Amino acid sequence: MSASDTANHLELQTQLAAHLRNPDVMPAPAALNEQRLAVYRELFFNNVKGFLDTTFPVCAEILGEARWRELSRDFLAHYRAQSPYFLEIPREFLTFLETQYQPGHDDPLYLYELAHYEWLELAVDIAEEDAQPRQNAVQTPASENDLAVVMPLLNVAEGFLYQYPVHEISLQNKQPEPKPTALIVYRTQDDVVRFIETNPFTLQLLALLKEQRFNGHDAVCHLLQQAGIECTAAALNGGMAILAQWLEQGLIAGVIPQAEKQN
Repeated sequence: MSASDTANHLELQTQLAAHLRNPDVMPAPAALNEQRLAVYRELFFNNVKGFLDTTFPVCAEILGEARWRELSRDFLAHYRAQSPYFLEIPREFLTFLETQYQPGHDDPLYLYELAHYEWLELAVDIAEEDAQPRQNAVQTPASENDLAVVMPLLNVAEGFLYQYPVHEISLQNKQPEPKPTALIVYRTQDDVVRFIETNPFTLQLLALLKEQRFNGHDAVCHLLQQAGIECTAAALNGGMAILAQWLEQGLIAGVIPQAEKQN
């Protein structure tokens, strides 16, 4: 292939890509058959939109088919993704909502937060685990006493503080009042994604446990001290009760023995 042919081929690819991204504005290359191109154009859009539909079903339902399709088209036309992987499309869409999205007249104020919550469910579902700590963990159920003296090992989990109760939004509940809402989204040992509604204080406890530096007792006391609260027996018992509940709910997978922790 000559240099001239290569340049023509690259120009054709560039024109085709621009057309597929934004067919209402960018004309199709004249050399391509319109009937075949129309099929490919629709398949291309539907393929990308399918990932968005699957990840953000409540967003799509709230906005309605026409507005959701318009927003999906706007994402495809104007946003430049940083990753070529299909599973990263929802994350790229979230970045689009954060940086380039132009709200429609009827779009809810909570749209980004709702999208973030729906994306978080996917992120937790597909996240890879750290294999080494899990190999060292005691996988049999730990007691509350175990959680106090050794390091609890979390399942895959993320916590976030929203300004709306995003987990309660649905087509039947489209206009919730703003309410600070702390949620932990996690994946259980049997690969089921669940959530826990909690509070900002326990979100900080989750963050401390994710550092894998503290046993349960030290994590609770450290958190209390950060908040200016004395680590009394009553306060400590309250924190340990949270850890026991997390164990029961499957957020805590087990414990890492003290010897392993020191290594």
